Amino acid sequence: MKFKDMPYTRPDMAAAAKEVKAFTEKLRNAKSYEELREAYIAREKPRAELRTQMSIASIRNTIDTRDEFYEAEMKYLHSEMPKLGLLEKEAGKALLESPYLDDFVAEFGPTGVNRLKAQQRLQSEEIIPNRVKESELRTQYAKVTAGASVRFHGEECNFYGLLKYMESTDRAVRKAAFEAWAGLYEKIAPELDRIYDEMIVVRCDSAKKLGFKDYVEMAYLERGRFDYDLKDAQAFRKQVRDEITPIAAKIFEQQRKNLGIDKLQYYDEFLAYPEGNAVPRGTREELVAAAQKMYRELSPETGRFFDRMVEDEMFDLETKPGKQGGGYCTSLPSIKMPFIFSNFNGTSADVDVLTHEAGHAFQGFTAYRTLPLMEQCHSGAEVAEIHSMAMEYWTYPWMELFFGEDADKYRYAHLAGGLSNVPYLVSVDEFQEKVFQNPTMSAKERRAVWHEIEKTYMPWRSYDGNEFLEEGGFWMQKQHVFLYPFYYIEYAMAIMGAFEFFTKAKKDRAAAWTDYLNLCKAGGSKGYFDLLTYANLSIPVKPGAVKKCIAGIVEELGYAEISAPEPEDDPELLAELLPCRVCHEDCAYLETEGDWCLYVVCGHCGSTTAFVQYQDPASKRQAAKKAIDLWNMGKVIAERRGE
Repeated sequence: MKFKDMPYTRPDMAAAAKEVKAFTEKLRNAKSYEELREAYIAREKPRAELRTQMSIASIRNTIDTRDEFYEAEMKYLHSEMPKLGLLEKEAGKALLESPYLDDFVAEFGPTGVNRLKAQQRLQSEEIIPNRVKESELRTQYAKVTAGASVRFHGEECNFYGLLKYMESTDRAVRKAAFEAWAGLYEKIAPELDRIYDEMIVVRCDSAKKLGFKDYVEMAYLERGRFDYDLKDAQAFRKQVRDEITPIAAKIFEQQRKNLGIDKLQYYDEFLAYPEGNAVPRGTREELVAAAQKMYRELSPETGRFFDRMVEDEMFDLETKPGKQGGGYCTSLPSIKMPFIFSNFNGTSADVDVLTHEAGHAFQGFTAYRTLPLMEQCHSGAEVAEIHSMAMEYWTYPWMELFFGEDADKYRYAHLAGGLSNVPYLVSVDEFQEKVFQNPTMSAKERRAVWHEIEKTYMPWRSYDGNEFLEEGGFWMQKQHVFLYPFYYIEYAMAIMGAFEFFTKAKKDRAAAWTDYLNLCKAGGSKGYFDLLTYANLSIPVKPGAVKKCIAGIVEELGYAEISAPEPEDDPELLAELLPCRVCHEDCAYLETEGDWCLYVVCGHCGSTTAFVQYQDPASKRQAAKKAIDLWNMGKVIAERRGE
């Protein structure tokens, strides 16, 4: 059935409540594991139907936030679901107290049980008014941002519509689009500040009533972070700052040189090439057709998946008035189908949707046909974003279908952009941590916090004197802060796994694809760390993991020397140099000659070793060690420079 033909019926919440109560009694009264299991499996159908109706209403509401019918439906659902959640909590408690719990875990894994344990602490009748209020504030946010638009170059543009102009080869157009974009946010900033102020109060009040130290602690449990904690996240952010920020700065410096400008401004960051970015060619229909060909050739599994997506029209891709910004993938579990929502704007981001969101969709499509329980099909975001980001890299060989002869330009810009964006991803996480550790901050103080974080993780960032953004207003453009609190560091963690898949695929594509497909099939049936191990991936919060995960990407981009110092700048290597055998002064150093050889020279008398040749960056360090050995053995040419 096509999505547009799917009927929507307001869920009968009274009937749903009655069904949950009956289910709870069956769990409590089960006389065997088989009886408990039968009750659990039987409940999958009504749960799936309820979630499907909720998804239909939500999708149609985001497609047109002006539609009063679906706005009213969402308000109704938001007011009723917390009440049902309390009954679900009782059902979860019944399972947790069951003498057959160990049997359940043995068959279905511990993840679902961990979520039920979290639910016991997160659900309370006392915070139902807060849950309802927070949902109302989310709706307000969506309406305020969806309604923001400006007339630019003859067309009515929302935020996403303006972004394509920030890729213009005309810098004046980029700057004008940037100013219009910033002006839109500045115009609605008072409303967004009010909404966020109220969200902070509501979230902190819920945390207090539930007995958490603060909302940060509550959010970690809500996000299902069972394998790592706040200190792990902080350590991961430090790895990003130490390992990736310097490389990102190098990438943006090279971009500045390529563009031939004195100083890179934010509106320049969007333009990778002075002659213009790679732009997808074709209409919406042609891009989807190209994607269909791509997925058929990628694997039998992806071919079947995307053919069904096209057949059932499980997309809404075009930007239009009243449509909520951003993009997402959601599910319609009663028919075991995903749905992709996006805002095409004529840039390479359109193709990213057909790979990234399709990665989410493929995983859901696959897991629904592999695992028996709906709740098993979805992992935490730290793994879910591996599914999506890795798909962006799996599809690289087919980019000619979208970009023609500019495919290499797209691949390089996309790979570099993925790496250089990581500092921003962790910045959003640190911002939220600081906000909720200091919840009484004013809007101005929050901007100051963001400004300081930007200087730490993105020292290259400049807004060309725009006062609103220079003072820290940029944080507002991230909808996750409003809609999905603390959901963002997961992208940074997940891209580490995606980077590893990219590197592994270059060595053995078939083996890497098998690991990826197994990860998709496993859904959320295992914990975060166990899923990574199952797919032969590194655990990114462990010491040294970030450097390991990005090594292949850094090498591919040609910045391998950034993660390891050049031999002539490596203090550990230079410390091996002994004093000069000729003048006995301790001032020897490594010198390079072009890009083909190096030697050791005395800074006092000019004595040198012979030239030691190297072929590439990888062999340069070995050549440096050989030159140092020659120097330390006294095999030098004792003559002053210039003679």
